[in-house]
Amino acid sequence: MISSGNPGGLVTDRDLRNVPSPASRNRISSIAAAGCSCAALAVSFLGLAQFDLPITKYVRSVTIHLPWDQLTIPWMAFTSNAGDWIGQGWRLAALSLLLLLGAWAFEKPTVKIVAIQTLIAHGIAALLANGLKHLIGRPRPKFVHSGDWQMTLTWASGLDSFPSGHSTVTFAVAMVLAKRFPLFGPLGIVIALFVALSRVLRGSHFPTDVLGGAVIGILSGFIATAPLRQWRTSIQDGLRHAAMGASALFALLWVLSRRMEDGMVGILFLTLGVAAVAGGLWIRKTHWIRRGGIGVSRLSELSTLLIAYGLAAMTTSPLVISSVGFACIGSWLHALDRNDDQAEESPGWFVMRESILIGGLALAILILVDGRGVLPFQ
Repeated sequence: MISSGNPGGLVTDRDLRNVPSPASRNRISSIAAAGCSCAALAVSFLGLAQFDLPITKYVRSVTIHLPWDQLTIPWMAFTSNAGDWIGQGWRLAALSLLLLLGAWAFEKPTVKIVAIQTLIAHGIAALLANGLKHLIGRPRPKFVHSGDWQMTLTWASGLDSFPSGHSTVTFAVAMVLAKRFPLFGPLGIVIALFVALSRVLRGSHFPTDVLGGAVIGILSGFIATAPLRQWRTSIQDGLRHAAMGASALFALLWVLSRRMEDGMVGILFLTLGVAAVAGGLWIRKTHWIRRGGIGVSRLSELSTLLIAYGLAAMTTSPLVISSVGFACIGSWLHALDRNDDQAEESPGWFVMRESILIGGLALAILILVDGRGVLPFQ
């Protein structure tokens, strides 16, 4: 073997020892990906915290105080009540027990495993949520009249806002069901988001409370569905998915409540966004042509991440761009660690997946164009 850095032209044992092994490179890449996911979550929390008080004040403005608090807008009242009913812990536990009973009655071992995993995820999420509630001691919205609050260890009622318990356990159960039954996964996530929204509309939690609960629930679901020895990988995967979800939620809320940045800065961000989306679609064209070829999996991943980053840039918000950017980098680093071999997929599934992506892109552009600043709070 020839080495340009060795006068003798030979690679010595010392040179070989200085070359990082594949396992070492993968470990570094995994740590970097987890770090990017954590950074995306931190920026999302920072950005979402700006909406805590404005949303709380708006909810109070449409609430009348009878013997109990009641929202005056019908859809908000329905969401508040229905989400509170769905997200109660004993009902989610009953769902797991029904799955367990059905698995025993119809001899379905796969369903039995899912039922047990939902119970485990529920237990992990409940322990973490209740522990953090009393350790952090954040007051609930009705006890907060300014943005100031102090972290304190307390068991007092009303000082247990962060994180939202309903959101935590609902996301934990939904994540297990989404991983085990991918076809019904989106429905479970939508129901969990519905429960999270209900907690804010009910005036029981701030937006950051439900986001914190969602992150803990996602992590609990990933831990429960994998062997215990793989807990590090489970946490990394959970962080990656939570980061993408939190970034998307923050971006949507920002667009619906903020106007586009004016001036040269806004033009530059828009130009960057259009270029990134166009580049992602161009790469996607190669993915369509070379479906099933070598490297197509990574081309598909790169295309999706470029489109996501381009849409984030079109919001013209540095916070959104940073959050989505960190999440995209984390996902790309994870993709580099994966085996690029791609199993053959049916034409129907391929068409459905690509149609969902194009439809989502069209919807996102429509929101960016016509949906800016429609929410009644700033």
